[in-house]
Amino acid sequence: MPHSSFFAAPLALLCLCAPLASAAPQDLNQVRGAVADWLDAQLAPTPNASYQLGEIDRRLRLEACQQLDLQLPQGYRLAGKTMVRVRCVAGARWAINHPVTIAINATYYVAARPLAAGHTLQAGDLATQQGDLAQLPGSVILDPAHAIGRVLNSPVAQGGPLRSELLRAGMVIRQNQRVRLIFRSEGLEVSNEGIALNAAAVGETVRVRVGNQQIISGLARQDGMVDAGP
Repeated sequence: MPHSSFFAAPLALLCLCAPLASAAPQDLNQVRGAVADWLDAQLAPTPNASYQLGEIDRRLRLEACQQLDLQLPQGYRLAGKTMVRVRCVAGARWAINHPVTIAINATYYVAARPLAAGHTLQAGDLATQQGDLAQLPGSVILDPAHAIGRVLNSPVAQGGPLRSELLRAGMVIRQNQRVRLIFRSEGLEVSNEGIALNAAAVGETVRVRVGNQQIISGLARQDGMVDAGP
């Protein structure tokens, strides 16, 4: 911007500018390049990620910086329309937010047909979809293993994305079911049978009545057995 037009700018624009120093001002293209390098490093482990840099306000006049520090501002994430916080930590004292847009194309899972609440998901209930994760809930299912065998808390329409908060673990033990308890101690394993007093999903506590009086608590396993200790 020519020197004469700078002084002709309205007062509202002047407030965006740092006081002019005798040294050359910070090269904003250098700041832009630093943001690009930081994003390249941050997104390197993420397949199919791309970004577009927004524009820095060219009316800014920043003192020349010797060392920049870059990070995400609190509450922002590396997806969608976001910001990168650029701070000068040596040679000057200033900070700006640089706008960026990040797209992450990925395969996620949706309902292959209308699914009712209480339904236990099977492989045939899932269909794949391609999309930008920045436009989807952060809890969308990306791995079918995180959905198959789990139970829906609420109905999902055909094509609706499957999300982790909609799912709960399926019951592997039913109340009044006969189960096998496994006891392990110092390398020895002993088993016994009993009646489950409550239903339980994998990893949940189940109380088992053994004989007429004894009640033992343990953790439900995927195979329907109960780990009873130690």
